[in-house]
This record gives sequence, C-alpha cells and structure tokens, in this order.
Amino acid sequence: MIRDHALDEPIPPPSSVLQHDPVSDLSNRPTQRRHARNALRRLLSEEDVSKIAEAEGLCHDPSVVSSTANRLNGAIISNNRKLDQKSTQLAIKMRLNCIYQRQVTLSQWNSSYRELYIAKYYQRDVVQDLLPQLEEDGQDLLDKLREGTFRETWATLPRAEMAAHWKRLAFWLLQNEPELALEFLQATTECQPKPDFPMVADCFLYLDRFHYERLKTWHKDEQTYRSLLQSCLDPNHWPILCVQQKGVRLYIRRANRQALNAAFQLTKERSIPLTPETALGFMFRYTELGDVDRALEAFENVTTKTKHTNFNLNSTSVMRHCCKLLTLDTVVDGEGGRNFRILPRLLEMGVEPDRDMMNVVLANAFKAGNRQLGSDMLQFMKDHGHKFDSYTYLTLLTEGVARGDRAHVELLIHEIESREDAIRENPYIASKILHAHYIFTAKNMDADSDRSRVFYSMLEMYNRLHDITPLKDLLIIPSHYQPPEGGANTPPSLMALYIMIATYFRCQRHISKVHQIYFQFRQLVAEGHETIAPLAETDHTYNEFLIALRRHRGALRSCVRLVEDMLNPPPPSPTGRAIVHARPSMQTWTILLTAFTFNRQPQAAEKVRDMMSKYGVKANDVTWNTIINGYANAQQIPETTRAIKEMERHGFAIDQYTIKSLRWVRDPDSLWDAMDAMDETAASAQPSESTEVNEGPDDDLLISSGLKRLEAKEKLKPKM
Repeated sequence: MIRDHALDEPIPPPSSVLQHDPVSDLSNRPTQRRHARNALRRLLSEEDVSKIAEAEGLCHDPSVVSSTANRLNGAIISNNRKLDQKSTQLAIKMRLNCIYQRQVTLSQWNSSYRELYIAKYYQRDVVQDLLPQLEEDGQDLLDKLREGTFRETWATLPRAEMAAHWKRLAFWLLQNEPELALEFLQATTECQPKPDFPMVADCFLYLDRFHYERLKTWHKDEQTYRSLLQSCLDPNHWPILCVQQKGVRLYIRRANRQALNAAFQLTKERSIPLTPETALGFMFRYTELGDVDRALEAFENVTTKTKHTNFNLNSTSVMRHCCKLLTLDTVVDGEGGRNFRILPRLLEMGVEPDRDMMNVVLANAFKAGNRQLGSDMLQFMKDHGHKFDSYTYLTLLTEGVARGDRAHVELLIHEIESREDAIRENPYIASKILHAHYIFTAKNMDADSDRSRVFYSMLEMYNRLHDITPLKDLLIIPSHYQPPEGGANTPPSLMALYIMIATYFRCQRHISKVHQIYFQFRQLVAEGHETIAPLAETDHTYNEFLIALRRHRGALRSCVRLVEDMLNPPPPSPTGRAIVHARPSMQTWTILLTAFTFNRQPQAAEKVRDMMSKYGVKANDVTWNTIINGYANAQQIPETTRAIKEMERHGFAIDQYTIKSLRWVRDPDSLWDAMDAMDETAASAQPSESTEVNEGPDDDLLISSGLKRLEAKEKLKPKM
C-alpha cells in the first residue's frame, strides 16, 4: 500500500526563482540547454499574462504579472511542458488567483511546515521561532472565526492582508484547534484569491495524519470531513504544470467514487503531471472499488512514466498493487479460448510475475473451478523456480478439501511437515490442516463410527500443532491427560479451539457434559482467560453450544439462557483481557428457532420469530424454511400455509428445502387447498390471533418465562 504521510519522502526543495532571462540562467548548464532551447518557443511573456489578467478581471499589477510569468516559465522549463492556448489561459488564471505570488514565500512555508510536522511526529515541542506567530490583528480574525463572522470579513481583505494573515492563522490552528482549522480552510478556499494549493494540501496532510480519528466524524451543517477535503482540494484547482503529489494522493484516498472519477478524468484532459506513485494511488482506489478497467488504465500510466524515471516496475510496491488487483481477476471466454481477464493485460504492460502474483493467479484459477488452469499455473511456478510458501499451501489445501480429495490433502500435509523451515507453524496453515482433518473425520463421520476414536484422532492432530493446556482449562479433556512426546507448544488459534469444541460435541452426546463445559466457558470468559475469552467475541462458539443443546428437549431452557447470556454478558474482569462480547447473529436466532421446531414446539418457535423482528433481525430463507418445517412436522396446515405465503411476501421463493419440509405433511391435498383458498381471500386474510406459548408442563412454563425475559431485553440490539 502506498504511504502518503509527509515523512515518507523528503519535502522537495523549492524551485529556483527565475528573476532574469531563463536562457542566460541556464547557459552554464550543458545538461539543461536542450530543454531550455525547446522551451524558448513556448515561454510566456509578461504581456501574455497581462492580457489574460485584464480579460478575466484579475489583478494585473506589474509586479504580480512579472512574478506570475517567471513562476510559470520556471515550471514550463523544469517540466519540459508545452501548453496549448486553453491550458495556458487556465494556468495563468489559476496562478493569478493565488494569494502568494513569490516563490520565496513557498520556501518559507516549507521550512516552517517541516518543523511543525517533525515535532508532532516525534512528540517534541515545536521551535516556535521557526513558525510565523499570530499577531494582534490575527487574533481578531481568530475571534471572528470562532464567532462565525470570519468569512465575510476575510472576503473584504486586500490580497496583501490575506497574505500577511493566512500562514499565521493556519499554523496556529493546526497546532491548537484542528476542528476550527477545517472551517478556516473552507472559508479561505471558497474566496478569491485562494491560498496556494501546496499549502492547503499540507494542512490536510497534517490533519489527516495526526487528527483523522477525531475529524472523521466531524460535521457542520451539511459538510463532513470527507466532503470538506474534496471541496478544498478540488481537482479543478490543481496546478496544471506542477502539482503537489502528496496532496493529490490524499485526495485520491479520501474521495468518494464520483469525485475520484472526476479527478481521474481531469488529470487526463489537462495532462496534469502525476508521478508513478500517484498513478498507483489511483490504481489502488479503483481496485478497492472493484473498477477493473480504470485500475488497469491507471496502471498503464505507471508503466508509461517508468520509462522516463528510475521507478522500478517490478518493485515491491508495484507487485503488491498488482496482487491486489489480481484478486478481482475472472476467467473469460475469448477468441483464443478461456483465459484470465486481468493477468494478460498486466503481462502486456511489462510486469514480470513473482511468486506472490502467481499465488493469487493460482487461487483465482481454483476459485473459478478450473482445476486444469490451476494445475498449469502450479507447473509454471515450479518451472520458474518459485518456492511454495504458506499462501501456496493454503490455496492447495483449501482446494483439496473443497474437492474432498483426502489423499491429496494428506500428501500436502506430509510435504509441509517435511520442510525444514517453520511453515507448519504458520497459524493459518496450522488451522487449515486441523480443519481439513476435521472435515474428513469428525464433521462427516458415519453413524456407526467409533466416536471416541474420531475424537482422539483429532486430538492427536491438534497435539502436533498446538499446546494442549487450553483444552484442559476448558474441561474438554481430563486434566491428567498427557499428550504424546514431540507435540507443539504453540498457542492455538481461535479457529483451532473452535474446531476442537465442535469435534467434542459431535463425538459425545451427554447433555451433562455440554452444560459443564458451557459453565466453564462462561467462567473463563468472565475471568478474561487469555486464550479462551476471545472465543466470546464471535457467535461461532455460542452457536456450537446451541447446536449441542438443541438435541435434547430438556435443554430448551438452557438454549434460551444462552441467548440471554449473549444479550447480557458479564462485566469484564479487572485483571483479564477486555472482551467485546458477540451479540446473537442471524445464525444464532435461527438455531434457537430450530431448537423448538426440532422438539415440536412451533408456537414457541413463532415467539422466537416475533422477538427476532423486535430486535431488528430480518428472517432469511433459512429462517423461513425452519419455521415451515416446524409447522409441517406438527401437521399444522393453516400455520404452514400462512408461513409459506409470508415467506413469499418477503421475497423468498419456495426452494428444494421448502419442498423437503412439506414432505412431513400427511395430507398434502389439504395444504394445497388451503393455499388456494388463501389466494382467493388474500385481501381479507388475517394472521393468527394467538402466538403465545401454550401453558402446559412445568418445562413449557419455564421456557415461556425465558422467552419473555428475552422479549424484555428488546432495547439491547444485537450486533449484526
């Protein structure tokens, strides 16, 4: 990723001031004679500047005209640019519209800004003597800025007074009142003349680097930080001959899509010079936005500019941008057969793919379902000496698991374990190996499998990868259990712990153990256990407990209490890690719903659905099919019919899962008759009057009480 902070590269020295004939100034510089000779034909005279100033009603004071001509001619020569009539007129107009006309002023600004920025960066005091200080009349303007009358006063000031005050106010506000600095920048950039673009850009670079977390939520009237930045750094005011690149890159990073497109188009229309780093900035943003065509166009600008600079097309920065773009690649059918859309374009532009790029291409091939293309990419990597890394193996393991090719996955695991480097210790690789073993053993085990043997097979794999202690703390294995020698002491990832919890619940069915482990889990979370507590930050572990509990009718109260726990987590331990507890997700609510449908309590399930609505959780197709399954299983034809109609009303069509649920109906003709009747009376159809849980056995009353407690927590919104 391109870094845009002011310390990433030295602030460029100010351009020399052309106080006299540019040809004589360059006469003793042989390396620049050719540029000067070519530029002679397109240098601006003071008369040219004066005519445009008069025509536009701008300042045509002789000293301002002379300074403007000199500065523009210096930029023309240093950039070896040739301007057409329209560009010439625009460049002169923009230069005359600036508050500061002398180059030495920008040099002084650069020196002061460097001191301010470096002092803030290294957290030291600013040497105030190096910054222009606020004077008494400047304090009056500051008071007006606070009172809200600054804009009107500023607009009436002559150019000389604006020039006297702008820098002093800007430096004081950057140091003391960043929010007020935004209002100052807005007011002064909307007036004529305007502060110079490099100075405004520097102000925003400072604010964005050191105060963005404060300012990103700033707003006044209809303006936000982002919209204000877009207004103050408007591309229409970017200098045509020489623009401050870091300011442009900041604009690119913060602009919305519409503003970004307008800026990109304007740089092409006006031929605004951009460095390769800035062109990469455009490429990165368009990659983020998923605009492949503009990202490629921006990168083409990079390749064009590298021919005339020392910028390395195969640098790490360029390769990272290309890798990011390649994640959007797709396989398309063309005249030469199936091929990638982006990769050939990058190769045509001169990019030599490295291992990281080939890893992305390999992943794209498998993602597209084209295993032959993936195998070709793999062979290409081997032929070109690209040594497989963790990303390569992660891609191959993922593809092997997706195909269900256990032999291939085991071969990859053996290859990883036989390597001399520490690639097996990569947490992503370790989690993927454990996940693969889980898929092939625990998740899809046969009904007659030896569950104890399956669990210990998973535990053996876990021992080879991670420390066993957290599993003992969670009471998943006995405290006296000793792993075989040669195991790893690496702390487990959250994924590894989750997989072992899921495996344990699939391999043993004693509800008392589920209750015991859940109680221990909640206790460790409340204590801030270093390894276990972070599991409470997502809904995955809670959902696994729910799945284990819902199999037992006697555990329905526990299901309700578990969701209550998620809505009302315990306070954090003063000695443990601070945990942001997960709220019930759509999947959590759906599992709770299935707990009642599986145990043939459709009215309680209906109550859960009502609560989901009150908590702002919208039912999806899984939820609706779960509801329909419950009603159909209970032979409640009217309720089944209403649920199907309501599902369709919410935009979900009957699918294979709905049809599968309807097989429970013993009298299908009555169902279709009821649906036909409901279609005929749709206008007058009324919903069921009662959605309360029936009073019955003590268990049902306790479940109803728990559901009502959940309903009472309506103000606690779940994290979506």
